Formats: sequence, C-alpha cells, structure tokens
Amino acid sequence: MHWRHVLLMCVLIFFWLWSLPILLLAAVACVPAAWFTLVGSVSLSLVLQWCNHDRIVPRHFVRRWLARIPWHQWFPCIPLHFQGPAVVSVHPHGLLCCGALAGIHLVPESTSVLAVAPILFYVPVIGWMLRVIGCIPAELSVMREALQRGCVLLVVPGGVPEIVLAESGDDCRRFPRHGFLRLARSSKVPLWCVFVRGECGLFSMIRGPCLDWRAWFSWRFNVPFVMPIFLGWYGTWLPKRNPLKLARKRCDVLTKEGYGETLRQLMYLTRTTMDKCHE
Repeated sequence: MHWRHVLLMCVLIFFWLWSLPILLLAAVACVPAAWFTLVGSVSLSLVLQWCNHDRIVPRHFVRRWLARIPWHQWFPCIPLHFQGPAVVSVHPHGLLCCGALAGIHLVPESTSVLAVAPILFYVPVIGWMLRVIGCIPAELSVMREALQRGCVLLVVPGGVPEIVLAESGDDCRRFPRHGFLRLARSSKVPLWCVFVRGECGLFSMIRGPCLDWRAWFSWRFNVPFVMPIFLGWYGTWLPKRNPLKLARKRCDVLTKEGYGETLRQLMYLTRTTMDKCHE
C-alpha cells in the first residue's frame, strides 16, 4: 500500500472510533464550539437519515474509488467475491470488521451492501458517507429491499456484543444472533457464512471482568462496554498487520434439516469447525 493510502486509513479509522466520543466529551465539558458542532452534526445526520432512509447505493463513485485502494494488502488477506442475490454473514465481528471490509466489501467490482447499526449513520463525517460506500441500516425492511434488487447483503451479525468478546482474542467466541438465517430462508436466497481467522488479534484490548455479562448488556443497550484503549499497529489505532484468512461455506437454510444443521454449527462454533472451513 502507498503511504497516502495508509494516511487515509488512519484518518478514516480515527473519525470512526473517536469523533463522536470526543465531541460528546467536549460538549459535557461545556466547550462552546463543541455544543455548536454537536447540534449541527446531529441536525445534519437527522436530515440525511430522513431524506435517504430507504436509499440503497451499491455503485457510487466514492465506493468505486475506495475499492481501487488495495486495503487487503495491509494484512494481507485474499478477497472473496459473491454473486447476488445472497446473504453473506461474516464471523466474528472483531473491533472494526476488517475481514468483511477489506476482504469482501471494499474490493474492485464488489457491489455488496453492508448492513450496519443505524446509530452509525449519526457518527460525524463517517456516518454521512456510509450510504455512498454501500452501507444500509440493519433494518429488516431495508435488507429485504436490497435482496429484492439482487444485491449481495453483507451482515456481521455479532455486532456490538462481539466487540466486547474480541477482548478474549478468540475468533470462535460468538454472540448468538441468527436473524440473518430467517432472512435468507424467508427471502429464498443463498446463504454464505464467512469465517475470518485472525480478526480478534488485530487489536490488543484490555480484558475486563464479567465478559459474558458485558456482552449481554452491550446487546441490550447497543453500546460496547469495553475499556476505550485499543492498541493496534505499533500502538496506534491502525489494525495490526496480521494475516487474515477468510473461508466461506455455503449453508442450506431452505430445508428444515439444513436450517437446523446450520444453526447448530453456528451456535457451537469450534476451532475444529473453522479449521474444516479453511481446508
């Protein structure tokens, strides 16, 4: 990767992780500029959400420009390609979903749409760009519409709880959320499960007590209960340059037996299961 691409990644990740927390802390500290910025940011986000709530943009020029940057070379990882309509679920979430972004979404010729938590659209700068880089809110009606248009729907079902579980560094730790199975079955589209080996090792996180309880509370309130200290490449907020290995498996969810088997494999995901997928 060129140094300009690394600098761009540094800026984007900084805004993704820290722009909203810094703005909120400054507002709590009664910094006048922060109040005006916060009100302006929230107002702009509300307007954009109201105007573009159901908008699906898989081929915007900003997305194509970002996809030309070889993000996968940073780790490195081998990109995967899928044909739509299909549901592609990626496990685990990790801190930044690097496997899903660098290995599937932001690659040349990809037209996938990535379902993300609706609250992310309110993050300053990055949230305003999400739609033009192929992201949609993880709402059932919008995801169904994307599948009806023939898109590849990319989901990372672990969400916020698996940010907490990433403290363990174990790629097999999952939070049980299986709505994507029902979505693929009701929409009668193929389901692919992608397992990313190395995702939870990209950042060093401080492991606190009551990991499972904090994961549950994070799911309940949609806020990651973690220490806000993430040490990546040379202690920065960039992910470590550890290899990511992406393996995919097509799952049968259209039959009762296939649906049950897929559900069992995901609920009791073990390292042996992941090793078989990577063979």
